[in-house]
Amino acid sequence: MVSSSSNGPVVVVIGATGAQGGSVVQHLVGSDKNYQIVAVTRDTTKPASKALADQGVKVVSANVDSRDDLDRVFKGANIVFAVTNFWEHMNFGKEVEDGKRIVDAAKAAGVSHFIWSGLEPVSQVSGGKYKHAVITTYARESGLPTSIVQAASYMQNFETLLAPRKQPDGSLVFAVPMTPQSKIALLDTKADYGAYVREVIEGESFGPGSDVLACAEELSLEEIVSQFNEVTGAKATYHQLAHDDFLAVAGPAGQEILEMLLWFQDFGYFGGKDIAPSQKELAVPVKTWRDFVRQTKWEVLA
Repeated sequence: MVSSSSNGPVVVVIGATGAQGGSVVQHLVGSDKNYQIVAVTRDTTKPASKALADQGVKVVSANVDSRDDLDRVFKGANIVFAVTNFWEHMNFGKEVEDGKRIVDAAKAAGVSHFIWSGLEPVSQVSGGKYKHAVITTYARESGLPTSIVQAASYMQNFETLLAPRKQPDGSLVFAVPMTPQSKIALLDTKADYGAYVREVIEGESFGPGSDVLACAEELSLEEIVSQFNEVTGAKATYHQLAHDDFLAVAGPAGQEILEMLLWFQDFGYFGGKDIAPSQKELAVPVKTWRDFVRQTKWEVLA
């Protein structure tokens, strides 16, 4: 809950109006423990920012491009949650610079628990084949007390880039550049990511140094399509896209997205780690893929 006084740790949330940061704020607001929540956003006048303020959350303006801004908002913080927004600029180099700047500022501020939304150190696991998760490694090696809460693939991706496409004959096809047996870790990120961050902060088995996998379940693409059909009554099928065909429709970030999907296929979303330990102290239940399909208004079915 939001503390009405100076009780409870000061928790600074970067990207507080985004999918992950917004979920973190809502789960801390809904907690039975006191927190002084500081929501960081670039624009404090937009409706999402005002909605947070109406809940008693302190909303401040800052830009992760600015070390001065970060130093200002991290002053006095006990806990910092941070995530970068690759999709905003689709520039991997900028994402790395922003992430390192955030880590450095948190360390300089003396933050006692830094919670980073990262991925597996895939370059190490894959022998250099894939190179994401530079900041995860940097944060862990920084000396800052760091926990990593790795977000599974957004279920919302199946409403956009990975959405089923209606064919000229009216049939539906899920087309992804992965084998149908490949598994994807899934999470309704907007609703449930914050449950795992809350677990890291409050759970007896967690705390600084934790590595939590924010994932409701892992399903193969065949299972994803099958359950979609079971819930909706559709008769969608699966097609494994050729890499070049995917790149032709994926936009400027296509190569980055393809590399990510091939990592899932070759090594597993979390590099073979078991998701079960990350579920054991959740304070609230999280949605399954069936739940998400049932609650979503699918445009292709209209």
